[in-house]
Amino acid sequence: NASRSLSKFGKNMQRTGKNLSMGLTAPLAGLAALSVKAFDTQAKAVAQVEAGLRSTGNAVGYTSEQLQKMASALQSNSLFGDEEILQGATAQLLTFTNIAGEQFAKTQKIALDLATRLDGDLKSSSIMLGKALNDPVANLSALSRAGIQFSEDQKAMVRTMVETNRLADAQDLILEELEKQYGGSAKAAAEAGAGGLKQMHMAIGDLMEGFGEVITDALNPFAKTVKAVAERLQSLSASTRL
Repeated sequence: NASRSLSKFGKNMQRTGKNLSMGLTAPLAGLAALSVKAFDTQAKAVAQVEAGLRSTGNAVGYTSEQLQKMASALQSNSLFGDEEILQGATAQLLTFTNIAGEQFAKTQKIALDLATRLDGDLKSSSIMLGKALNDPVANLSALSRAGIQFSEDQKAMVRTMVETNRLADAQDLILEELEKQYGGSAKAAAEAGAGGLKQMHMAIGDLMEGFGEVITDALNPFAKTVKAVAERLQSLSASTRL
């Protein structure tokens, strides 16, 4: 009887251990997968920004690190994640090389306000705004068609500024008017309703990106080794592989 009881106890402990292992391992594996995915999304967004900086000769006047910090600051006052800002706003606006320095920073912020108020996507709002600021004389009317109004006097002032090589002043005038009409929209959305929950979700996402980076860095050497072995096997003849 004692032997049977010990055997039963051992089996129960083995079963409990197996259940505990599965209960702990599965969630940890799932968390690791989500973390790697979050890091991958962020890394790809940063890569697009850095490609834009290289292709334009850094005409914007900011480094990748500075632009990433800007995106993080904008995330904290909007419903857009920093990776979405980098991909949908920063990378898009970098293609408009006449927008640089302080005007670029203002344009990114206004792009988030426009996308929020007009209930559109960030990429479309950024491109529309980028076109108008890059060449106001040719493209300011596009903003008007989207419902963003400028007076005839403002349009005339913009034209005069551009013709006298004062593009930055023309951009400031446009951005100032946009700030009056749409400023604060992104921040208001982040503070209303379930905005706080969205902010919490994005903060957790940032934390997971850090975990994902550590996991990816650890796995990359192994992945390269497996890839090299697979390529070596692929190069062998069918008879040799068998």
